[in-house]
Amino acid sequence: MDREFYTISVYVDENENLIGIPCGESDKYGIADIDKVYTLKAPYTPERLEKYIEEIIDGCYTKKHNDSSDLSTIEKYTKTKGFAKATAPYTLISIVKTKESYSLMPTFNDYERGPLAIDDDEHILPNPYKSGELYEVFRGFVEVYVKANIFYKELEESRNNKQ
Repeated sequence: MDREFYTISVYVDENENLIGIPCGESDKYGIADIDKVYTLKAPYTPERLEKYIEEIIDGCYTKKHNDSSDLSTIEKYTKTKGFAKATAPYTLISIVKTKESYSLMPTFNDYERGPLAIDDDEHILPNPYKSGELYEVFRGFVEVYVKANIFYKELEESRNNKQ
């Protein structure tokens, strides 16, 4: 591990399929998502999920962020303009790996601003973690936040249909 930290974005859809995006250097932002996408279709085993997350982390810093593009990687991947709109169908789980730990941070989707971090629910695991630990934390976030985001998405759609 030759960097201070590695950060990845893992987007989870309502069927629990995953879209993972690693970070890289950016002259404009310092660190930002790079144009590299890893997908994993559900269902998956705990071992496969943990391997998938490590593959995304290994993708960090393999290229620079595309500073000349106005679109984020998730916008390009989903072919949807506007970060909030592109991320609306997903729940974002942000993962940061350092020499000492893994930090997993869930988000709640705000339909006007996009994913908002839930700092109070950050979960720290030691590096290295025990097999299955990362999966359990990730799974817990999926159970709570994906289902909550689906509920609030349906509520938002219901409100919009009444107008």
